[in-house]
This record gives sequence, structure tokens and C-alpha cells, in this order.
Amino acid sequence: MEAGTLTYVNGSPRITGQYSGFDTNAIVEATLLAKRLPAVRMESTISNNEVQTKAYGELNTLLTSLRNSLNGLRNPPGLSGRDNNIFEAKSAFLTSSTATTATDILGISSTNSAAAGVYEIEVLQVATANKTSSGSVVDATAAQGVTDTITLGLSGGTTKDISITADMSLNDIAGAINGVSSDTGVRASVIKVGDNDFRLVMTAEETGKAITLSGAGNFLSTYGDGAVLTELQAGNKAQIKVDGIATVIERDTNNITDVIDGVTIQLYKAEVGNKIRVEINNNLGGIKTAINEFVETYNTLRDLVKQQREFDPSSTSGTKPPLYGDDILRRVDRALSGIVSTGAEGVDSSQVNTLALLGIELNDDNKLVVDSTKLDDALVTNLDGVRSVFEFTFEPDDSRLAIISRTKGINIDDFSLVIDGIDGSGNITGASVTGYGNVFDITGNTLKGKVGTAFEGMTMVFVGTPGSGAQTVEVKTSYGIAENFFHSIDDFVKPGSGQLSTRMLELADSNKELNEKIVALDARLELTRNFLIEKYSRLEQVLAQADAMRKQLEAQANASKN
Repeated sequence: MEAGTLTYVNGSPRITGQYSGFDTNAIVEATLLAKRLPAVRMESTISNNEVQTKAYGELNTLLTSLRNSLNGLRNPPGLSGRDNNIFEAKSAFLTSSTATTATDILGISSTNSAAAGVYEIEVLQVATANKTSSGSVVDATAAQGVTDTITLGLSGGTTKDISITADMSLNDIAGAINGVSSDTGVRASVIKVGDNDFRLVMTAEETGKAITLSGAGNFLSTYGDGAVLTELQAGNKAQIKVDGIATVIERDTNNITDVIDGVTIQLYKAEVGNKIRVEINNNLGGIKTAINEFVETYNTLRDLVKQQREFDPSSTSGTKPPLYGDDILRRVDRALSGIVSTGAEGVDSSQVNTLALLGIELNDDNKLVVDSTKLDDALVTNLDGVRSVFEFTFEPDDSRLAIISRTKGINIDDFSLVIDGIDGSGNITGASVTGYGNVFDITGNTLKGKVGTAFEGMTMVFVGTPGSGAQTVEVKTSYGIAENFFHSIDDFVKPGSGQLSTRMLELADSNKELNEKIVALDARLELTRNFLIEKYSRLEQVLAQADAMRKQLEAQANASKN
């Protein structure tokens, strides 16, 4: 007979299998394993959900990257929209009229608001910072015996009184000056010219402004001629001429921002007679880079779609991709493929309205391929056509009407805006859209699309003539592929409400619920384990008692025979 198995239940030892001959531990584990099959299935579901969530996350990341790559191409809305519009970005080309390299003379940077144009700039003088110096001092660390209260600052700026005492060294005086430099705009340093030759040098922190220094004691007589210190460099203003205008333009700084709208001129060196030609134009290279980034990101997404579809259900080998046959992946593929195939909406068919006309076509793998030569030609010869393929456009026949914001995909066709009238304060008295009716909430001269209408998210302003009557504005709109892509993708990736984020939240909630069920089931199984062990222990006890009784009866019977 087997020796049995020692088991502990709640800290108490139990001997099982000794009298029955059964492997009761194996019986208990087999029973529990059978009862735990639902938990095993739930764990498998959790694992599959995690794999699917990871795949959804990868899809979400690629879609977000694609959407971001298109933002600058779609004519971004809002107050900062123009600043982010890649089609409005400008670049500058400089040409020198002498052998001197143009960029040695000046640099140009421009914002998106800068107007394209050609300018001629001559740098007559660069702005410099005023510098003054004391006379020679033998020891910079020795007390100078100077007693004074000097008043220091820059011309036209804040001045500060600085107390100089007899026990202060040249280094101490420089420290006192630097202690108030944030107010005065003057900093000081001690320069060692040679052995036993130190100088106190003051430098203006702004160009084009002179250092002002006065005192009633012996500071100026000790370190200067009694009135001023030695001037090392004058505080000159920058001087330029633009487009041959005779008037010299002067500024305090070499960073000139207010001569040409949206353009900053950085002066490096003066060269009288060298007229630098500055051509400001659209940044075609930046536009091409943005388009290529869109194509590259789109193709990466196509690779993911293909990867998730590569599976033969009839095959006995291979692993089914986590998004094989997935409904969201199908919708993503259908939406984006449709946009690429359709092109811009609302653009006249006689104009550029598809990617193919820009040299961007689909290959056999449904990936985009760019013909750089054809794209370059389109950018140079028909930039407006390129814009129409990508951008959302809004073109009223009355310049007094402007769109100031849009917060969602406004995919509307051309429309007629009927203004009922303008009161004496310039406020709109009423407005409607032909065929749509009253679709705007009106505040002053602002029209905001009502929630639930085709114009939701659109805000326009109309600056009409006070006291004028009814008038109609014809508006032409188009919906480029970048705008279409942006909002179609947003339907999938928008946090909290997008299809992908919603699905991933559902999977997370499902896993949480399944884990809770597994924990509850395992807790019940632990109780069942204890019950079964106790049950089999009692069985062993009964068998042990029966065996003992048998042995006793056998002993009595044997004794009676003797």
C-alpha cells in the first residue's frame, strides 16, 4: 500500500491516499482544472484583446502621424492658421551687387504674413554698442581711494546712482556697476592690458545708445579727463536704404523688424554701394517636403493594412494577424482610398483637382509614387492649382465677408448667403442661406453656424455698410484632400470619441471585467480545493477507523482460536 501524501489545509496537516490507495491530490487538481476551464478561456480572450489593442495602437499612431503631416497643407483654421499654412511660408533669396557674398552683409527671415516681392537693401552702417574705458590702474585689487556717487545709464533709459567708497578696488567698482546692470543696461569688466596695467571697461547692452555717466566726486577725474571716460567704440545706429529711397532708415538695433511687413532684416556688415537684391517668395522646397512626408506616411499606413490582410484561412500554417477582417481597419482603408481616388471636391474639373495631375499616382500596391519632375513643374508653374488639390478654400464674391474659424470638417458646396440688412451700428439684422434656411446664430457682425446644421463649426464675419439693406454674397468653397483626410482621420483617432479610441476603451473595460471574473472564480476554486481535501481526508479517517476495527476483530478471532 502506498504511503500516501502529506497535505496542509489552513495550516493543518492531512494524510491522503494512505488507506484508499487513490492519488487524491491528482483527483483534486484534475477536478479544479476542469472547473477552471472558463477562466482559461477568459485568459485567452484577455491575451487576444491585448494583442488587438496593441495593433489598434499602432494603427492609431500611424493615422495620427498622417493627420499631422497634412495639417500645414489643409489651410489650417483659426487665428494662427496662416502661420501654420505651408503654402503661405516664405523663403528669401539674396544676391550681392559686388564680389562680397550677400549673406556676409545681411540675413533675412520672414513670417507667413510676408508678401512675396523683390527689394533692394543697402547697408550703410551697422549698429554698435557704446564702449568706454578708464585709464590705466596698477593693481585691480587695491583700494582706489575714489569717493563718489555716479549716475549711470543709457541715453533715454533708466539711470541708477552707484556709491563708490575709498576702500573699493577696481574689481569692486565693476561689481557694483554689474549689480544694477539689469536697470541701467550697462555692464562692466576689468581688462588686464599688461603687467600693472588694468582698465575698467563699460559696455552698453543695447546697440545705438550712448552710455551716460556723471558724478560730483573724483571718479571721472581719476579714470577719465574729468568729464568722460575714453570712448573705445561709439554707440552707432544701424543705417540702411531700401529700394533706392534717398531717406536713410535708422534703427537702434541690427535686428530690423518694422521696415518690411513680416520680414526681419539682420545686419552683419556695412558695405556702401552694395545693393543686396532680396527676393521673397513662397517656400516651394518646404511645400514639396510636406507633400513627400504625406506620401511617405500614407505608404507606411498602406504597409500596415497589407500586413493585417495577409492571411490564408485555408492554410494550416501561419498566424492570423490581430486585425484580419477587422471592421475599423476596413473603414479606414475605404475612407482613405476613396479620398485619394476622388481628389479635391468642389474644384472645377477643368482645373487641377487630383493628385495624379501633380505627378502623384497609385502603383500596383496601392501606394503613392511621386514623379518629382512633374511635381516640381506644378509647384513652379501652377502653385494655386497645387493648393486647390490639398486645401479647404473659401472664396466670397464680396471681400467684406471672411471666414475667421472652422472647428470641424465643413464639407459644403457653393452657397448664397442672404444678408437681411445692416443696422446703424453695423450689426447684421438677419441672415440665411439659400436652400438651407436660418443656419447661423448672429452676434453683431458675426455669423456662427448652428449646431446640427451643415454649417456647424464655421464662423464668418461680414463688415457691411451701416444702414444698408438686403444683399447677397455668393460663396465658392472647395474641399481639398488634406482637409478631407484630416477630418476623416479625426473620426478614428479623436481621444475619447474616435472609433479607435472607443474600441480600445471597450477592450480595456472588457479585460478589466474578465480579470475580475477570473479572480472571483479562482477564489471559489480555492474554497472548492479546501472542501475536496477535507472530504478526502475524512474518507481516509473512515477507512483508517475501519482498518483498525478489522485488525482488532482479526486479533480477537485469532485469540479465540488459541
